[in-house]
Amino acid sequence: MANLLTGDLKYDYLSVDEPPVRDERIGGCTAYFGCCSGLKEDFRKGCAQALNRKFSQSGGCQLMLAMGIINTISNIVTIIHSPLGCCSNLAGMAGVRNISRASRGLKTENQTFIHTNLDELDVVNGGIEKLRRAILYADKEYQPEVIAIMNGCVPGVIGDDVDGLVRELQPKVSARLVPVHCEGFKSRFVSSGYDAANHGILKYLIREPKDTDESGTETEYESKERISKTVNIFNVGSNSHKDELELSRLIKKLGLIPRIVPLHASVYDLDRLGEAALNVSICATHDDYMLGHLKERYGTEYVLDVLPIGINCTNRWLRKIAGHFHLEKEVEELIEEETRELIKAIEPFVKVLKGKRAFVGGGETRILTTADFYRSIGMEIVGIKSHNLDRFVQYLLDEIDNPHLPVEVAAGQPAEELNLLKRLKPDIYIGHIGANGWVTKLGIPNIPLFGTTINYMGYSGAYELARRAARALKNTIFSKNISQNTELPLSDEWMQTYPKKNIVRGALF
Repeated sequence: MANLLTGDLKYDYLSVDEPPVRDERIGGCTAYFGCCSGLKEDFRKGCAQALNRKFSQSGGCQLMLAMGIINTISNIVTIIHSPLGCCSNLAGMAGVRNISRASRGLKTENQTFIHTNLDELDVVNGGIEKLRRAILYADKEYQPEVIAIMNGCVPGVIGDDVDGLVRELQPKVSARLVPVHCEGFKSRFVSSGYDAANHGILKYLIREPKDTDESGTETEYESKERISKTVNIFNVGSNSHKDELELSRLIKKLGLIPRIVPLHASVYDLDRLGEAALNVSICATHDDYMLGHLKERYGTEYVLDVLPIGINCTNRWLRKIAGHFHLEKEVEELIEEETRELIKAIEPFVKVLKGKRAFVGGGETRILTTADFYRSIGMEIVGIKSHNLDRFVQYLLDEIDNPHLPVEVAAGQPAEELNLLKRLKPDIYIGHIGANGWVTKLGIPNIPLFGTTINYMGYSGAYELARRAARALKNTIFSKNISQNTELPLSDEWMQTYPKKNIVRGALF
């Protein structure tokens, strides 16, 4: 099942201190502006992977993406080894963590961050002694199960030996020490931060489990029976708790046992990641590194395919899982029942949405599956914008039957996106929160592509996607009023320039 998307990828990087960046491991495209047919051809030839920008407005940070995974681990202290500016988002991140825990009925925990606050003198002399003091202090003062060391750009440049320090101090502290190499300057792909976090978890946290469960009451037969039906559904933040409930409901209807991992996992939970019959990815961008290595270590097969968003992709996701357990009859009965009920339920919304023009922007797999759903209920997709593109969505691109569909590939770059949106004039925009303010200034109604409290996945998620889009289009006065009374901070010269002129071949120095 995995080979269709991973191809010749190998997962044997745990013998080294840090993972390869995605530029080296999987390649991919971070800059493109053109039509779908042109992108497919350039991607096949390898030309798209070599594109860059004359001018780059904004982007992401590997540190923040790695933190999004690491900070959900229970009973953890996180040390940010970098200058002070790298902690600017930490307060908000701690708040989101506890909101997420509370929504799942988990006990909230104080989120503890320690910062080594590297300065100019440390750049000259090295910051390793500051990090040593921080680790020893964190272990003594807070007594956590895990201490994660997030290595920023500056210690990566000056060569602080973080892994050597971890090997030296591990016998002297009670917590498990986890170095995470998320130096942003090493890669064009901000998603390399996911690999950095997963590398640390795989190498330093996941250990061979004990023979019994935590309570010690499960027999060997019961344990084997449970594991033979257990499906690990991997979530590192791409789905809400409502999504988890919907996907778990569907898995249970097949007679299987769903388990959501590794979000908010304890050390005990992480040690048992290998106790499953099948690992299922929600998003290949997040999960391929983890699932590939778990197969290497435990032999656990995995599904790395579409996000279960919309009717077609949810059906495909369920069939992939059922096929592993030889439940083809059961899954077809489930799909027929759920699809029949959903189509009836969304009929009023389809009447509002049919023929409307939509633009979708965000993560590569999410936008393509979301666009597929809206297209399937009669909407016209007039353009898509992806943070990046790689081999994990190449088959989804091949399934797009509109060769002239405008495609932008850009992490951030709101100036390019707004230029394109002004030309296309869609009826509605579906994209990540953060773009909605800019888009509203163009007078375009919009809904979020993802939200931590909103259901998007499975059949109930498809209902919500249709309902929210129809509601946004029933009253567009707000966005029209905003556009008539505010201005974008972009010059007329820029808005009249075709953004493709900003894309060039080769690296810029």
